[in-house]
Amino acid sequence: MEAILKCPGSPGRFFSRGHEPESMPSKKEKGRVSRIIKQRTKNQKRIESEAPLLAEGFGNMMKAYYTESALPVKHKELIAVALSISRCCVPCLAVHTKNAIEAGATRDEVIDAAKIGVEFGGGPSFAMVRNNLLEFLDELEKK
Repeated sequence: MEAILKCPGSPGRFFSRGHEPESMPSKKEKGRVSRIIKQRTKNQKRIESEAPLLAEGFGNMMKAYYTESALPVKHKELIAVALSISRCCVPCLAVHTKNAIEAGATRDEVIDAAKIGVEFGGGPSFAMVRNNLLEFLDELEKK
């Protein structure tokens, strides 16, 4: 039986040692990042339909916070990578790794940000990097 771990500081978020079961790709599917983004888009449309005020409020906050300001978007996305790791959020990590790369971050910059996330999150956060981040970067660099 596979051990289930709770990521510290992340109430209610549990994950299997290694990765979340739903994040395992079949051989026919695209990479994990692509699948996570596709599922996120599907879920976003549903929340917009069923809870439009919630979706609109959160969407407006995200737009406001991820625009150029005192910090460039690239730096904000690198911060989001570190936070995704410290909170053990695989979908967050996929999205913000992709966004960081698209904003001009290098592989080394993303890995440096990941180190900060591990420092704050400890062992479970290290597992996030080991079991997800490098694969996500490999996939995104192929595009």
